[in-house]
Amino acid sequence: MVSSDSRVLRIAISGHSGCGNTTATNNVGRTLALEVVNYTFRDLARDLLIAFEKIQRQAATSRVYDFLTDLILMRASLRPRVVVGSRLAGWLVDADLRVWLHASLEARAKRIFQREADKHASYESVLYRTLQRDEENRKRYLEVYGIDTNDRSDFDIIINTEKLTAEQVSSLIVAAARWASQNQLDRKSLHLQRIRKIISDQLGIDPKVLINNSISIDLKEIYQRLAGDA
Repeated sequence: MVSSDSRVLRIAISGHSGCGNTTATNNVGRTLALEVVNYTFRDLARDLLIAFEKIQRQAATSRVYDFLTDLILMRASLRPRVVVGSRLAGWLVDADLRVWLHASLEARAKRIFQREADKHASYESVLYRTLQRDEENRKRYLEVYGIDTNDRSDFDIIINTEKLTAEQVSSLIVAAARWASQNQLDRKSLHLQRIRKIISDQLGIDPKVLINNSISIDLKEIYQRLAGDA
């Protein structure tokens, strides 16, 4: 059943790859009639009209793509009824409810291998690559924003998705979201103001665009202005 509630509600769902983030975000959005936001490098490539492979190559040495992606995600999260799914959503979104999805490395690698079997030689190779990517991401977020993704103290609930169905995970989030909405929790992020300043400084933009999505931005202009550093 889809909720007809029109109250402001913003939910942030984060977790490592293979935890079921995308499925949970879509299910929660559908149940609570929330707009779903999951903006990635692939979406950025489409909006900038550049090859996704170019971003993949350059993102290892340039943080411009991180800042541009997070700029769009944070502006989208300002909408009144939204669920945002991304690894950093819990830190980037001024959310009423912050959810971290957890599963063991082995379980996550198994899921990734099952859904992408045609892309990988073996489960063991996926296991190693998943561990490697987790550590690369942790180091990158520490460098870019001073965020340690191993610290879950900013989250309201942590759900172990390993032995739960997708429907059960979504039901837990929906129940928590309804409770949070009714009780109007005071959920101030300790990192958000700092992150907004980092992004506005690095992109050379008015900080107001990160708190007011009625102010228009030209994503291509920002990218082209910074392309020499990318």
